[in-house]
Amino acid sequence: MKGLRAFFVALTVCIATVFAAQPAYVQSTKGDSTHWTGLNWTADDTALFGGAPVYRGKDTHLILVRYHFFVSEYDVDQLSPLWVAHVDEQDSVLKDRGRKTGAWGRKDDHFEPDANVAAYSKSLGLPFVTDASYTNANPPGLPVDAKGYFKITRGHMASNQEMKSLGDQAAGLESQKQSFSLANVVPQMQHNNAPIWAKLEDDCLQWAEKLGRVAVISGPVFAPDPALPLPANKVLFTEGKDGVRIPIPTHFFKIIIGKIDGKVAAVGFLVPHRADLSIADLKKCVVPIRQIETLAKLDFMPASGANDAMETTVDERWLGSAQ
Repeated sequence: MKGLRAFFVALTVCIATVFAAQPAYVQSTKGDSTHWTGLNWTADDTALFGGAPVYRGKDTHLILVRYHFFVSEYDVDQLSPLWVAHVDEQDSVLKDRGRKTGAWGRKDDHFEPDANVAAYSKSLGLPFVTDASYTNANPPGLPVDAKGYFKITRGHMASNQEMKSLGDQAAGLESQKQSFSLANVVPQMQHNNAPIWAKLEDDCLQWAEKLGRVAVISGPVFAPDPALPLPANKVLFTEGKDGVRIPIPTHFFKIIIGKIDGKVAAVGFLVPHRADLSIADLKKCVVPIRQIETLAKLDFMPASGANDAMETTVDERWLGSAQ
């Protein structure tokens, strides 16, 4: 009897230790709380990801916010998404071409806090990002130049262009509106947002058309590189109108997963947060996925089994196919 009691005591301590080591994780109230996926994803869409990315960083307060066609795992302590996942479909290119004017002009879309993020932040006594956080957001160390290249803007992780090109017209309009959630946004210089980041977003559409669909995971990285100019060599913070200080990423990552010749393949991009990058620099940003995992403290495709080869090498088949 004593032995059995000792066993259960030990088991209880073990369980408590495991749960204590986990981040304070809260499932968003949006949609079915038993799943992590986009609300309108198909089984084939979900399967490409090989499971939800797993955070390996420090204990923090996370909330998973699920929209129709994208998902954001948001760190309310850091005021930033850890990652944002979405899927581009084979017909997304055609839909994007036909959804340029009229209701697609974004006139009625405004950046707004996600209600779930705001409520969770308030419950913890923490600030949350508002649109005013991006008003005159450049810190003194990163002055705005005459052309506005260095101006800090709201950088979509799941782009407006991609989100509006999914589903029928009604779903596309709603998804486009959802893309303006501040849970889908990080501080990004205007001339980093375009042309290089915008080109990579467009490439994702091209890959989807060629391969049938692609799963895309995007996010910020906070890993200063002394060899690079600001803000890539130091984590600065925004100085917006509402006083909420958001960390400015040093890099951005994007991982694209699809099937080539019937087998899952993936490629990773690590884009330094610089205003002097051109589209021609995009190929220089291709890195092994494992490098991104190390810097972002994330584990991608965790349910895919032994994927070391896919994560530690660069798959040359991706290069040149859309660029």
